[in-house]
Amino acid sequence: MPEHIFTKHAAHLNGNGHEFKEPEKDSGVTPRYILDAFLRHWYLFVIFIFAGVCAAWLYLRYATPGYKVSAKVLVKDDQKGGDIPGQEILQQLEVFSNKSSVDNEVEILKSRTLMEKVVRNLQLNTAYFAEGRIKETEEYGHLPFLFQWLSLNDTIHKVSYMLSPLGVNQFQLSGPRGTRTATWNDTLHLQEGVVTVSKTFVPFTRAAYTIKIASVDETTANYRMLLDVRIPNKQVSTIDLSLDAKIPEKGEKVLNALLDTYLKASVEDKNRIADSTIAFIDNRLVIVTQELSGVEKNIQQFKQDNQLADIDAQSKLLVQGTGDVHKQLLEQQVQLNVVQSLQQYIQDAENSKRVVPSSLIVQDPTFVGLVQRYNTLQLERERLLLSSTPANPVVLNIDQQLAGIRADLVSNLSSLKRGIQVSINEQEKNASALNQQIRQVPAKERIFLDISRQQAIKQELYLFLLKKREESAISKTSNMAIARVIDDAKSDALPYKPKRVLILLLGLVLGGTLPAAYLYMRELLSRRIRNKQDITSNTPVPVLGEIGHITGNGMITQTDTRTPVAEQFRALRTNLQFVLSDISNKSVIVTSSMGGEGKSFVSTNLAAILAMSGKKVVLMEMDLRKPTIAERLGLSNQEGFSTFVIGKTPVDTLIRPSGIHENCWIISSGPIPPNPTELLLQPRTAELFQVLNERFDYIIIDSAPIGLVTDAQVLTRFADATLYIVRHCFTFKHQLQITKDLYLQRKLPRINIVINDVRSKSGYGYGYGYGYGYGYGHETNVTKGLLKKWKKGTVLNGK
Repeated sequence: MPEHIFTKHAAHLNGNGHEFKEPEKDSGVTPRYILDAFLRHWYLFVIFIFAGVCAAWLYLRYATPGYKVSAKVLVKDDQKGGDIPGQEILQQLEVFSNKSSVDNEVEILKSRTLMEKVVRNLQLNTAYFAEGRIKETEEYGHLPFLFQWLSLNDTIHKVSYMLSPLGVNQFQLSGPRGTRTATWNDTLHLQEGVVTVSKTFVPFTRAAYTIKIASVDETTANYRMLLDVRIPNKQVSTIDLSLDAKIPEKGEKVLNALLDTYLKASVEDKNRIADSTIAFIDNRLVIVTQELSGVEKNIQQFKQDNQLADIDAQSKLLVQGTGDVHKQLLEQQVQLNVVQSLQQYIQDAENSKRVVPSSLIVQDPTFVGLVQRYNTLQLERERLLLSSTPANPVVLNIDQQLAGIRADLVSNLSSLKRGIQVSINEQEKNASALNQQIRQVPAKERIFLDISRQQAIKQELYLFLLKKREESAISKTSNMAIARVIDDAKSDALPYKPKRVLILLLGLVLGGTLPAAYLYMRELLSRRIRNKQDITSNTPVPVLGEIGHITGNGMITQTDTRTPVAEQFRALRTNLQFVLSDISNKSVIVTSSMGGEGKSFVSTNLAAILAMSGKKVVLMEMDLRKPTIAERLGLSNQEGFSTFVIGKTPVDTLIRPSGIHENCWIISSGPIPPNPTELLLQPRTAELFQVLNERFDYIIIDSAPIGLVTDAQVLTRFADATLYIVRHCFTFKHQLQITKDLYLQRKLPRINIVINDVRSKSGYGYGYGYGYGYGYGHETNVTKGLLKKWKKGTVLNGK
């Protein structure tokens, strides 16, 4: 027999029917079940995978590629090496000392100030786009026109302009404030600023170009996010820079401009010290020149007034005696003058944020160390202000250190000044002693010597300042940047995004995942019975058989029928015989959880299939609330069970031929009574079943749904077995709890489940492929299109 016989589940009800053992439950959804569900919906996977791959291809076709533009810089770092060629010359001069670290340079390269300079110089806040068939594409470099800003407002909102050529000499510019026509090379006053639009030698290939303008601050922030600056590892003093760019040429230009700006800023940082020293020397040279000129005029006037020609010959002996003393006194006075000038420079509040000139410092080790520390901190403060504010705790800390060092410098200069003054006093004492020896020298010559001494002091100071100025100028021209470029900006040959293989793989995976997720979620969220596991996991009641889906005539169990559904009813008949093998007269009650599950359909065809086996069968239409069997069979329902109970219809008139088979009889419900349950409790109901048991081999009772009313439970006292109808994809899962309660509490005799309306394409767990391989040669249900079936077919399993 083609149908599976549920002997294992039905055996526990054989015998006297007193043994109730809960059957072993199915473990749940198995991988095989999942695979079968996927294979049944293979077309969904084919469609979605094809759509996913097509979507991935379209994305790759129209996505804007991204390129990595890279560069490498070597930074001078005393802790990590990285010497720059030529730096030993600066070390020999020992004029400027400017220590830096790689970490500080990384922060400078990331600073907003540097990037803002690049944005302004290259006018990166203005972008040009050409409209395509699907999207607009950014253009750069090879443009037929040049949009050059002469001045730009500080506050700019995003705005777009459309530029279209008009003939050879004119163009049209359309914007939010209207459209204007102008001639090439004209100066236009826009809301964002003043701009000149000129024509290049590149021909126009588009009818119009879109010009998008953004604020400098916004553009700077965007490019800072696209810039990545990092140190490869802590053992080297190199810096790797990378910039994400949509156009390789533009990215290379931006990154090279950033490096040029950084190197220029580094050189300007060093030149600031030299410029401060040169400015100080120039200021002192003006003063010393004036003083020296005044002394020389005094000498000239003195000689003219006293008619002196050769004073050297006259004072040769005196000069020889006092030469050494004057020489020492001269050196001390020069040092004193330098110290006083530096003291005034340091004490001046205007110079508090400037570096101290280092080339004029007297060779005092303590003072030299303080000046080097002061200048280093001053430069460090200026670097921090590139990426920080004066209120930054680090900047405030440096300010405190600078104030302390400045106080130490003033204190040290005061001490040095006092030492020099003491030395001068001693020299003056010695000179006074010599003056006592030359009192006989004429007073005029002594005055001349005093004036000459002043001239020598001023002249020595003047030459000293000139020498230091030349040294500072040479040092300035020798200044080099703190870093040098190892690798100029260069874009990768291939874009790093989008990743073609990954996107295609993602489209393939999504194409397979979406239908799988849909099928899984549909199975997970379904409230109705869809597979075998839904039944076995919700009730211990065994399944006696299954009835497939059918359309057309509801009576499928005619004598000559060999359809799969007819075979399923024959299998149900066989399984029912096993259940009732120990009973001679067999009464079977058919019920369900609710209407529409096919209770009457199963009852009618079960009665017919039993009659075809040679048994006398009576079909009782006991659903007094909603009877359908008599109407379906074309019988009158004016008389029936309801009229029999009240004594209006005798038994012989009540039992009528069904017209299905000669061995099949029917008792219709009769007119619908107002009190169906009370009628079932009448004594005549028991008398009727007694008569039926004497006349028929099988009594098939089509009762009302037990999940809605109690009629079926009232009739169970006359039944030997119960068939509980569960309709596939119709019965709710929670309604199976009714069968569980009835089974465990023994309210229904020999209860078994019959699954109705099983669809072969729904993935139900009991499908065995009826009609495939048996070769009956007759099939009443020819396969039709789904739309045609829906329009013309009448589904009868649920009636």
